[in-house]
Amino acid sequence: MHKVLSVLLAIITSNLCWAQQEIPKSLGSNVNSSYQETKPVISPDGNTLFFARQNYPENYSGSKDPQDIYIAQRQNGSWSEARNIGEPLNDKYPNGVSSVTPDGNTLLVINGYNEYGDVLDGASISYRKGGRWQYPQMIYIQEFYNLNEYIDYYLSNNERTLLLAIETEESFGDQDLFVSFRIDERNWSKPVNLGGQINTTSPEFSPFLAADNKTLFFSSYGHNGYGDADIFYSKRLDDSWQNWSKPENLGADVNSKEFEAYYTIDAAGENAYFVTTKGSIAGSKDIYEMILPYKFRPDPVLILKGEVLNASNGDNLEAQIEFVNTNNYEKKEDVISDAETGFSHILESGTLYQYVAVKKGYIGILQYQDLTKLTEYFEKEQKLGMLPVAVGSEIPVHHITFVSNADIFRSDAYFELDRFASLLQSYRQMQIEITGHTNQLPLAAENDRLAYNRAKAVSEYFEKKNIHPDRLRIKGAGEKKSFYSITDLALKNGIALEDRITIKIISMNWEKPKPKDTDQDGIIDTEDDCPTLAGVAENKGCPEITEETKEVLKEALEGIEFELASDVIREQSLPILDKVVTVMRENPDYKLKISGHTDNQGNDDANLLLSHKRAQATKRYLMDHGIAILRLDAVGYGEMQPVESNDTAEGRRKNRRVEFEIVFD
Repeated sequence: MHKVLSVLLAIITSNLCWAQQEIPKSLGSNVNSSYQETKPVISPDGNTLFFARQNYPENYSGSKDPQDIYIAQRQNGSWSEARNIGEPLNDKYPNGVSSVTPDGNTLLVINGYNEYGDVLDGASISYRKGGRWQYPQMIYIQEFYNLNEYIDYYLSNNERTLLLAIETEESFGDQDLFVSFRIDERNWSKPVNLGGQINTTSPEFSPFLAADNKTLFFSSYGHNGYGDADIFYSKRLDDSWQNWSKPENLGADVNSKEFEAYYTIDAAGENAYFVTTKGSIAGSKDIYEMILPYKFRPDPVLILKGEVLNASNGDNLEAQIEFVNTNNYEKKEDVISDAETGFSHILESGTLYQYVAVKKGYIGILQYQDLTKLTEYFEKEQKLGMLPVAVGSEIPVHHITFVSNADIFRSDAYFELDRFASLLQSYRQMQIEITGHTNQLPLAAENDRLAYNRAKAVSEYFEKKNIHPDRLRIKGAGEKKSFYSITDLALKNGIALEDRITIKIISMNWEKPKPKDTDQDGIIDTEDDCPTLAGVAENKGCPEITEETKEVLKEALEGIEFELASDVIREQSLPILDKVVTVMRENPDYKLKISGHTDNQGNDDANLLLSHKRAQATKRYLMDHGIAILRLDAVGYGEMQPVESNDTAEGRRKNRRVEFEIVFD
């Protein structure tokens, strides 16, 4: 039994080794001909092959046409008969595809097409819309020139990096590989030489950067090879684009003493295609395919495919999708999702991505993909949700995150908090209802309270961002409403589906409340100490106190005297109190606060009681002379509020006083 098992293992191992080192084979007569087939570019999903065919009778200008673009499709494991891709990509000039984006809707093509139908040195971008390729638009590369008659380009899958095989004054000799970086949709930075590890004094050309954005395949006459041009492999070691592993020849399975170049692989890193003259039809250049050996395979990636939907009705939308590598929040990758064909984008391993669909008049739902532990290639389909900026839209927000069982924000909550604060700042008439949902706690009542407090915390954060509190309503739903959506949701690790904030748009015509001026005195209520009484700014909105009244109160302060250690008002003080009575009769809106004070001589409690009795005695006199009790308030403070030092006789005299203060409702 052990012997049989050993034999089986040996057979399996042998078959695996053979599969990894499969001999390259021609794509056959549906693709190859007795004419030159060159520059193959495989789509990331491995199902579409673009290539160039030279001087073929079915070219745009017939056999005199130097080069046209052809396309073949993989069908049931075989390649369809290649067809001419037609106008506007093909014309009387040499045409070729340099690269295709993951969604298959964007091509980088050779030549700088212009509006007059002529071409310039350079490259152009063509977009497919409605199933047809649009007229290519030339890209502009700063300080671009080429001293060589040949040129190659390759646009990375994330459309941020452009590789060039050109000859400049900075070349080591002949064609070298350079890199340029995207500035905007049409403009690229000055090309930078990849350095002496990659380039030699002989030509390096046909660059191809794998989906991991690190693994480089290229052809060279300068590195150690088998004869003619060979294909080599190297790995980018950092973000400088200057540090590379030593280029390694792909070996005798691919390279020979003849010409090999234009190596291209699918995003899975399994199937490779290249051009060779070895074994070709009539000694021409043909395209071959093979299984890529494991040692040369790139890092695994995720191909994310899908569409953007209006989550309220299921309609397809055209939108931009913003991908952010959270290892470096400055690094953004933008992808367009077509309403008919959707989107396809490659995400690199070792990264936590956040992404959201963006469209004017809509709010996207934030998504996450954690690829930090990605070990193998895979594809995923996803329906990304958006909701219109309209009354009734309810946006589920899972990534306003909280500390477990608490209403305290986690550090990763602020991206979403700031995104929605910015939305409210942009739509100044939007009014929302913020609802908290959670089922973290054992009791329903506890979840209701926690959910409400979380909604309140969100509201308070928005208020700090200068959002008017009248625009915010808060509500706690606890565990009452389960989450449901017709679109897909990719949450950050550790976030529960039911724990969320819902932001519902309840109005789009909110108006800021106009400042009230109840008494119409020109001073708004929030700044008016007497909002129901017409007044003046000098008295904080309260009625003006005349100089005559102030003089009466001052005289009362200094002139009201009592019998020694008694609350009996001395006879000579009564005329002054009569003046106070007159002021109160003439000003029915006035109220009077009477406060009694003593010096610090004697017992504290006795002083407090005496001051209170004197204030009450003064109040009784005013009441006896017709001033209503509700307009009078009398309080004794004893020795607690001195106005002078009690160390002198004069100071103690001033501290023994009754104060009068006009107040208003």
